[in-house]
Amino acid sequence: MGAMCQYLISGVALLLLLQGQMASAQASEAGLRVAFVYNFLKFIEWPERTGDDLYLCVLGATDVTRESLSQINNKSNQKATIRVLFLDNASDVEPQMGRCHLVYVPTTGADLPLPAALPRGVILVMDEPDQQDGRVAIALNRTREDRIEFQINEPAVKQAGVKVSSQLLKLAKKQVGGAR
Repeated sequence: MGAMCQYLISGVALLLLLQGQMASAQASEAGLRVAFVYNFLKFIEWPERTGDDLYLCVLGATDVTRESLSQINNKSNQKATIRVLFLDNASDVEPQMGRCHLVYVPTTGADLPLPAALPRGVILVMDEPDQQDGRVAIALNRTREDRIEFQINEPAVKQAGVKVSSQLLKLAKKQVGGAR
């Protein structure tokens, strides 16, 4: 009976350890994706922006992604103070879109509807987007090697009327809509 109990306790401990590692991996990936988004804000210029605030609108963020994004709310970069707006319902999206400068759609928000055409001055960043969605200016994708990389869709950037730093363009792994 003692050996059986030890075996059961070891199994439960192993299961808890694996769950902790999986949660840690999810937190690390969510944090990495949010770090990408935060840095995109530094390397994009909104010529038509007025005021000291830069609005990052996030569709359907949950758990660790939401926690990571909350850490950059009210943070100042050299250009402005970042204001994170969480849009959790379909009814929130359309009315708030005019306030947004960058819209981030993590995989948990992919089911929330976006307008067919984004307002001028709004950049769309999306996790694992449909490659045919021409509204997506920056796509965050997982590679076969399990790394997170980003692509820039230059026609979507041009449509938005913003300027992306040449440094950011150079870092993009594969540019969509433009030669490299």
